Amino acid sequence: MKMGDWNSQNAENYSRTIPQKIPGYELLYEQMIAIIQVILKPTKILVVGAGGGQELLTLGKIFKDVKYTAVDPSRKMLNLAQARLTDISIQVDWFESELAAVPITERFEVITCHLMLHFLEEKQALVEELGKRLKPGGLCFISCIIREEKEENTLPFWQQHMKNNGIANEEIEQFGVSLDKTTYPALPSDLYKWLNDAGFVTIIPYFKSYAIVAYVAIKGESTCQKTC
Repeated sequence: MKMGDWNSQNAENYSRTIPQKIPGYELLYEQMIAIIQVILKPTKILVVGAGGGQELLTLGKIFKDVKYTAVDPSRKMLNLAQARLTDISIQVDWFESELAAVPITERFEVITCHLMLHFLEEKQALVEELGKRLKPGGLCFISCIIREEKEENTLPFWQQHMKNNGIANEEIEQFGVSLDKTTYPALPSDLYKWLNDAGFVTIIPYFKSYAIVAYVAIKGESTCQKTC
């Protein structure tokens, strides 16, 4: 379940350029806030792939009294996240780790896992981990690059958007050739199955930008006493 090298200069470049690459990048997080506000009042939120800090910054401005747990295997990405939080005061427990290595000592009302699943070749294990750490009735937000049908391929449009927003041609070309080499789009049908198998009973797609889709999944009730 390991990701690539996010302790290199790539980490800083990714955090700096991602809003230019994804149309509606901020909207992805703004819509997440609205969904949470309608459904529940969280006291504990787990942010998986917290490096860069966008989730923590957006959530922390609204849910100020929540206890946050931030997990990311890259120290450099976590440093970037911490640097972005200097103007807000929230409680965050930081873990430089893969999620599976973090002990399950508590469960959360909300879990976010944005824009990282497509960096994993083996995705189901992470989805299972998300399910284990969420309370029944809790919300899990997942966004990733999905695998599109050939006739629905939006890659050329996406690359043109990047060009229009000042991304270097070399980086745009590299993004195209990275698919299935260092970036692994997920089949929506697989993602639905993994979420169902992990105990999620309702799955709602709430955002789409070219091949990126965001879902909110609601965990069902469980009679499990130890691990659910």
